[in-house]
Amino acid sequence: MIKFATVGAGWIVDSFLKGAKENAPDFVHSAVYSFSDAEGQAFGAKHGITRIYNDLDALGESDIDAVYIANPNAFHYPTAKTLLEHGKNVICEKTSVITSAQLKKLYEIADEKGVIFMEAMKGLYLPEIHQLTEAFSKLGEIHMAKFDFCRYSSKMPALKAGEFPNIFNPAMAAGGLMDMGIYLVYPALYWFGVPNKIQADVSMMSTGADACGTVLFNCAPREENGAFKNIQVTISYGKTSTSKHDNLIMGDLGVLHIDTMECFDNSYIEYVDGTREVITKRDTSFSNMGGEALQFYKFITDKEGTKERYEQSKKLTTEVIATMEKIREQAGIVFPEHVYNL
Repeated sequence: MIKFATVGAGWIVDSFLKGAKENAPDFVHSAVYSFSDAEGQAFGAKHGITRIYNDLDALGESDIDAVYIANPNAFHYPTAKTLLEHGKNVICEKTSVITSAQLKKLYEIADEKGVIFMEAMKGLYLPEIHQLTEAFSKLGEIHMAKFDFCRYSSKMPALKAGEFPNIFNPAMAAGGLMDMGIYLVYPALYWFGVPNKIQADVSMMSTGADACGTVLFNCAPREENGAFKNIQVTISYGKTSTSKHDNLIMGDLGVLHIDTMECFDNSYIEYVDGTREVITKRDTSFSNMGGEALQFYKFITDKEGTKERYEQSKKLTTEVIATMEKIREQAGIVFPEHVYNL
């Protein structure tokens, strides 16, 4: 049995707990950490947990094996660093860090302590992404992809009422790119590799956070024969309105339509002759965070058997965080100095 604690009390923690229970029954929620004692007690009561921590070092010194972190982005790095230094396995919600230097440091500490550090990106650990990858061969030659994830934030009414939600606060290292855009950057790099050229522009809010943005990647993945081919990937994201556009991977034999890049729930190929073939249709009665919870559990309990998969995960996360830095630099997305600290 692996005992784990949670940091944070939002809906996303509830979803992770549901996924862990459905997919890894020996991965047991055993403790709650919260800045606020009242919030921690309330969240613990909701899930039948009596071990509540308000001191991160005390949690680190406990017999807990692992921790799921889902506090605001600006606190991810210092929280993960402290827990890793105490020898805890850590899975941290996206976007897990602000800089490549922070990520490198966390991986170094994890390796020194013999524990796992993993960024939680749920779509990567669902079977649908492999089904989609296998379907690429049916598309012919791919030259273009268009990924879109725009969703009206549940925090917009509060913002309009004069409040200052964390998700729109640059001091929390938040905004559209860090919350929504990363869902598109991950599959773009997973499928097409690190872009050799990036063009990015954003619309800023009065709070100083980016509301929405568009990014163009020029990718040149290597084919089996050793040659390179250019693929243009367009990414659009936003938190102030909702779009219902399909995500497209476009080949000369057909176009792969994906309804959401968050979890790849439903997809189909429309061939040039007009016929369609269903590729994925996910059972949404199960938590879409179950795959990542199970993979984290396997990384902890079968280090040798999952070594290659863990190294692949580390490599992709390293590439994504570096790409996110380049997008922010080009688009002028800036956070307060303290969030960049090591």
